[in-house]
Amino acid sequence: MEEKPAETERLRRDVEGALRRALDPSDVIPLLHRLARTAAPGTDESVFAHRHLAELIAARHPWRAALYARRVTAERPDDDRAWAVLALCQTLLANYRFAAASYQRALACAPKNPWYAHNLGHLLDVALGRPQEALSWLRTAYAGAPNHGEIATSLAHALARAGQLVDAKKVLARAMRKAASSEQQALLRWIEQGAPADKRAARSKPTIVPLPGTEDVRVTNRPRPAKRVRPAAKDLVRQQVTALHAALDRGLENLPLAPRQRARARALARDVVSREVFARGSAGEDGTLRTQAVAAAVAYAIVWLDDVPLTQAEVAAPFRVSVARLRGRFAELRSKLGLNT
Repeated sequence: MEEKPAETERLRRDVEGALRRALDPSDVIPLLHRLARTAAPGTDESVFAHRHLAELIAARHPWRAALYARRVTAERPDDDRAWAVLALCQTLLANYRFAAASYQRALACAPKNPWYAHNLGHLLDVALGRPQEALSWLRTAYAGAPNHGEIATSLAHALARAGQLVDAKKVLARAMRKAASSEQQALLRWIEQGAPADKRAARSKPTIVPLPGTEDVRVTNRPRPAKRVRPAAKDLVRQQVTALHAALDRGLENLPLAPRQRARARALARDVVSREVFARGSAGEDGTLRTQAVAAAVAYAIVWLDDVPLTQAEVAAPFRVSVARLRGRFAELRSKLGLNT
């Protein structure tokens, strides 16, 4: 028996409230499943539930997430977000032609979205070997987000593969002006060598720019005084900061954050260690997984503080952690550092 519309709307409000509070997905996902089962097909509540289920589990269960996204596209063929999430799932499953076709559908619904244009162009270049075809999409993305390092790097790569080495170097040099990643440095060396086809290109796998999120949350940072670190513990703290920075830098390479935001993330990572915010590991976490989960939580803290349009699923993916671990760690970070809505 289906719930009455009023009860379905109340259930949706419960889910929205849980998402805003950044609760653990073990609390949110069952509510979404219930809403998906009870909402009438084609209603806003049904679309909402299936889209959020797809987003939350895409990084860990892309095949299942694709099913949820397909349900949305069947009910709302003009839902660009659902097409983009479906494309992300297919990219993670290495179904690159399907992914490219899905991004084309997303762009048909939202032609000015630079992230969709980038991801389509980058797939055409790196995964499907069609750099000439990729250039129009990547130029569109670059025009829409000229200061985005990942988009500039992808455009430079496609330009080089298309034989336009001068333009490739110019675009890459502009992107590297303030800060240069190891990937950009490797790409520059490859371009300076003439972008030889017999050598492995600097980008061998698709690097998808996370999609714009739907959450609208803000926090105010009210830091507490840092704890004093005993001299005997300084070496351990230094090692923990180094490991956390390494994991953070790897993940941040695939997130659309500005250099100043990356610098703030590194500073927050130091505070997290010195204040012993994550003094204990969660169940089932080894040292590496714990570091990655903490790094993901730190990155998401910057995303949330600056109201960057990214979902937790999109932030968790490049750190190779589940949304559940990110949410749990982020909730602890908020509590210990006094981040309030």
